[in-house]
Amino acid sequence: MEIDEVIAFLGQHAPFDALSADVISALARRIEVRYFPREAMIIDAGKENHALGIVRSGAVELRLGGTELNHRLGEGGVFGYPSLLHHERTRNQVIAHEDSLIYQLPKPDFLALLDSHETLRGFFAKDEAERLRLAVEGLRRSETGHGEAAMIAVKLGSLMRRNEVVTAGPDDSISDAAKLMARADVSTLPLTEKGRLVGIITDKDLRRRVLGQDVPLDKPVSRVMTPDPITMSLDDDLLSAMLVMSQHNIHHLPIVNESDEIVGVVSSSDLLNRFGMNALQVVAEIKAAGDAAAVARAARRVEGVLAHLIESGVDADHVARFVSNIGEATHRQLLKLGEEQLGPPPVPYALVVFGSLARQEQAGGSDQDNGFILDDSYDAQTHGAYFERLATFLCDGLNSAGYIYCPGDIMATNDKWRQPLAVWKERYRGWIDNPDPENVLNTTIFFDMRPVAGEEILVDSLREHIFAWSSANRIFLSFIARAAAHTKVPLGFFRNFLLQHDEKEGDVLDLKHQAIAPVVDIARVYALALGLSEVNSEERLKKTAELGEISDEAVSDIVDSFEFIRSVRFRHQSGQIKRGEAPTNNLSPALLSRFEREHLKDAFRVIRDHLDIVSRKYAGNIQ
Repeated sequence: MEIDEVIAFLGQHAPFDALSADVISALARRIEVRYFPREAMIIDAGKENHALGIVRSGAVELRLGGTELNHRLGEGGVFGYPSLLHHERTRNQVIAHEDSLIYQLPKPDFLALLDSHETLRGFFAKDEAERLRLAVEGLRRSETGHGEAAMIAVKLGSLMRRNEVVTAGPDDSISDAAKLMARADVSTLPLTEKGRLVGIITDKDLRRRVLGQDVPLDKPVSRVMTPDPITMSLDDDLLSAMLVMSQHNIHHLPIVNESDEIVGVVSSSDLLNRFGMNALQVVAEIKAAGDAAAVARAARRVEGVLAHLIESGVDADHVARFVSNIGEATHRQLLKLGEEQLGPPPVPYALVVFGSLARQEQAGGSDQDNGFILDDSYDAQTHGAYFERLATFLCDGLNSAGYIYCPGDIMATNDKWRQPLAVWKERYRGWIDNPDPENVLNTTIFFDMRPVAGEEILVDSLREHIFAWSSANRIFLSFIARAAAHTKVPLGFFRNFLLQHDEKEGDVLDLKHQAIAPVVDIARVYALALGLSEVNSEERLKKTAELGEISDEAVSDIVDSFEFIRSVRFRHQSGQIKRGEAPTNNLSPALLSRFEREHLKDAFRVIRDHLDIVSRKYAGNIQ
């Protein structure tokens, strides 16, 4: 064996490439090299294992229990470490998939190496899920340089500037409250009763709700306060506060202690001063926009927000929610401007969005998927022209704002998606009762829905019927579960990703359709089977675990996989944005680091396993 060759090989492959040259050199001298012809047994399931395996050349298969294919490893792949770490018999049978050279590091040397190198201990965690959890944190650290600098690590308590909070009572007069605010030089006044926060009033409230409405100043301040305001605690992080403000379009957050006593107020200005440009600014600009062109100018800053959040070490779930909040704000403001231009709607209606925006999982480069659910008093001849013009104003405005027209024409401008509630119910009932391929395909679009403006009760009524019908129809569930299970996770070749060919970009990983969509499908199947009101994929999965349908550990595994894949996508899109390119979901494998490549494979294996679980649970009666 050529020691120099072993040293060079180890220095090029994770996790050994993190070791110093001296350590690698000493390690190489403990390595044994063995040749295994194709189909030869390397490790037998249920037996003791005495060495860590490293694929020098060729490929190996890991078969769970000796039968079911669990994983294939190519050059640089490592195997056999779970049994070494926990001094237990092996669960996987390892077979040479082709003629292979294997480096073997004896168990005592392997364990001694882990004792002295924390990096390797993290890599050789017990299972792939733990490696994914470490990998997600590693991605954030690689952006910020140190994870502790990320916004998620900053607690709201660090922003508190006042030792004593100025408060008033709800029965105090508006005049007294305003004078108190002036004396204390505060723009926000919490209102308490017996120590409990019951409301809040701001300078803006005084202008709009008092002066703007000619409310007498001797009236109690409770008349114009915001009752039961959203609160957060000192231990909540800055990122969560930003998300709450962005979602609810509020500018002040009362902070309470463990006894629910008010201890301070954090404003959007506090957050902006701390971290500069973010979703709060963009949402505020959109809400203040006086015409569709101004909405578009503000909304197109979403790409800068995305890149800024990634550079700040924000996790993928929060990035997606911030990007989605900007999308929601754009829809709401355009609809408001449309109503101001056309006049009030002749009958009640709701603007409903589908897909990633409904799930609050939007990324860069998203198109629009929306519709109008109209009250059943709607008459096409009398009211149709109004809603057609409103839909045109909305969808044209969204396109100008960067949310391009839906290629499948799933927009309110299509009268098929601008119908009374009764028609929507009939359509969904038809999809559920007749689950042919086209109707099953519709579930991937229309069964993730959420109202963003208008009469939410219309959407709530529709959703109640959908879940009642779907959860009771086992044939329908079988079809959508089988469709989800047929998704091809991109591990079609033992050492390479299964790629899609794009006319412009060549052979690429389509992260949206090949990797993210399967997780969304899994979560949707559970939601429809269990009648869950949650729309966000992670929330659906966690609720599924709460109901005992799957284990907490299983949910943790797939959520970590989802987070890692979306982190890779957002990093890719951030890089495109900084280069002046339009963000896409297509990624060339050549751009992946070894770190990303290894953990993407871990994530894809977890997703594939869960697709199989869904198939066994719900598609078993389909032959």
